Amino acid sequence: MARKKTPKIRVNVKASLSRRLREVRQELFGEHGGPELARRLGLPARTWYNYETGVTVPAEVLLGFIEQTGTNPTWLLAGEGSKYQRGFSSLDLADLAPVELIRRGLERLEQEPNDVRVVAPENIPGEMISDYTAVNLVPLTDLAKKGVDSTRVDKYIMAFRQWVPNPVETVGVQISDDSMDPVLPIGSLAAIDRSVTDPQLLHGKIVAACPEGVPMIRWLDLSGRHLIFRPNQPSREHPLIPIETTGLASGIILGQVVWSWSRLSH
Repeated sequence: MARKKTPKIRVNVKASLSRRLREVRQELFGEHGGPELARRLGLPARTWYNYETGVTVPAEVLLGFIEQTGTNPTWLLAGEGSKYQRGFSSLDLADLAPVELIRRGLERLEQEPNDVRVVAPENIPGEMISDYTAVNLVPLTDLAKKGVDSTRVDKYIMAFRQWVPNPVETVGVQISDDSMDPVLPIGSLAAIDRSVTDPQLLHGKIVAACPEGVPMIRWLDLSGRHLIFRPNQPSREHPLIPIETTGLASGIILGQVVWSWSRLSH
């Protein structure tokens, strides 16, 4: 009896865009040149590194990146043509301004229906897929629990393997509020590596935490004797939460957000 062929999983378009951003940055600014490129773009260094790991890149940042590096917009957004702007293969494209090329590229990405696959357990391919790993998708409220209750897992994210360094210790959640918007809008998926909980290693990174008994996704900042859990846009509904490090209880930091996905929007 012939084996059923494993269905082909579509490459994550955002992952490909991030990979190309990182490739150009390394070529032009060096292995540790992220802060310098971020300075030229008027961004915090950590924001740029988030873009290199899959966070949605605003169109104005892409335009600035193209202007600073001379990258061919068509190659950057679709992987087609030469890497740098030494001419275009199409006269129609050559007549377009970079901002129009970006707009068209974003429209093309928006039309991709399967950037990320979320599948039921019975639909996980039986054969190893080199570029992807299945990450448990659990309720955000379950993050503070030890281990994963298999009865509470009804879906899996087929995540790009390169950005999930510890698959066994990684779980996925879906963002249900606007505390991290626009970095992680409502409905975004995030993969959390629960093996990384040391605050010294997580300063300036997005983490899953439980500072007030309720799991949440926040930026983590270290300030003197305090850990500060910060929403992307602090407000009355989503304030800063400072926690003293003296006598810090275990289990407040639940893990690091190592990968995220949200549909590109204009």
